[in-house]
Amino acid sequence: MFTAFDRPDNLPDAIARQIRLKILSAEFQEGQKLPTEFELAESFQVSRNVVREAIARLKLNGLVETRRGVGTFVAGNVNARKFEVIADDLLDAGQLKHVYQLRIEIEAGAAALAAENRTARQLKALETALRETDKAGGDWQRGAEAALKFHLAVTQCSNNPYFIRLMEHLSYVLHNAVRTLRYSTTGTERIGHIETEHHEIFDAIRNQDAQKARQAMRHHLSNGMERYEYLNKKD
Repeated sequence: MFTAFDRPDNLPDAIARQIRLKILSAEFQEGQKLPTEFELAESFQVSRNVVREAIARLKLNGLVETRRGVGTFVAGNVNARKFEVIADDLLDAGQLKHVYQLRIEIEAGAAALAAENRTARQLKALETALRETDKAGGDWQRGAEAALKFHLAVTQCSNNPYFIRLMEHLSYVLHNAVRTLRYSTTGTERIGHIETEHHEIFDAIRNQDAQKARQAMRHHLSNGMERYEYLNKKD
């Protein structure tokens, strides 16, 4: 049911992460009783105190509720609670893929809206962000930061505050994944492809072609995800 592991720095957080993923994926349904502390301790090969701390973290996040003398249950309406992507959850490759799929849909739509709604001032800011990505060259750290700023600038051009807030959240939690991917592309032909794809996105937004902007962003992010999956297979 669960995966035992070598001792990470923070066992309660690691255990809470595994249980949280099972709740969010509906493997554990709303109202379902979780395994007992003893059963969880056996599964994870840890002490019951460690399990108790993990459960306390889940309870603090509103994902579970405890009933004295009965046990711990998945909280009701858990999927209607505040939307949040937790950075630590993205250590799981499957979860990262799911979030990246969400990012593709969000950013493709934002790019289309940017083409329709951007102002001249916003286009200038987007061009400045584009030039920064060009200047990064083989500097993977600078390139990762510049790329995130470019994508945020695209979303700003949408002039939709909900797209902007959601993209700011996704950028924050995906920061390390983007840095890792950028590092892995250093010295490869993918760097040149990234630069070309950024320019295609910018050109479509500049020309106010919503369909091309949507396609260009989808193509760019899909290529990035394919690259990530390729690297994972190699490892």
